[in-house]
Amino acid sequence: MNSITKTSLTLFIFVLCLYAAMITKRAQHSTVAPPPRELYAVVTQQLAAFRAADFTSAYRYAASGVQHKFSRRQFEQMVLREHSEMTRDARVEFGLIKVEGTTATMQVFLLRRDGSARAFLYSFVSEAGSWKINGVQATDGLERRVQLAGLHV
Repeated sequence: MNSITKTSLTLFIFVLCLYAAMITKRAQHSTVAPPPRELYAVVTQQLAAFRAADFTSAYRYAASGVQHKFSRRQFEQMVLREHSEMTRDARVEFGLIKVEGTTATMQVFLLRRDGSARAFLYSFVSEAGSWKINGVQATDGLERRVQLAGLHV
């Protein structure tokens, strides 16, 4: 192969890679952020299932990665062990939402009857056109001190 052919081939591959990078970047930025109510609905429906002790329905709102990590029975045991307050009646308030492409995070506050609150950080992933819960983390120390601007359920 002569040097002109090698140079042309190298330039072609470089331009092709550059074009692929531009397309990828555009696709990442063109992902439409979900309306907040879509994320609110996923959380409220899963919490309603927890409160009804319907862990099969609650499990359906979990992302595929969570379902691969936990069987339905293990999921139930984990919720009862680590997040038992989610299975009891409490008012739900939503805080800030951050969306990055096909992932999102949202603050969720469970308000008990005594007025105290427990804060959680939910992570979501978009799978097959719907949002699924990819993880829930208690955020102790993050207190609800003021009325939030989110939806109150």
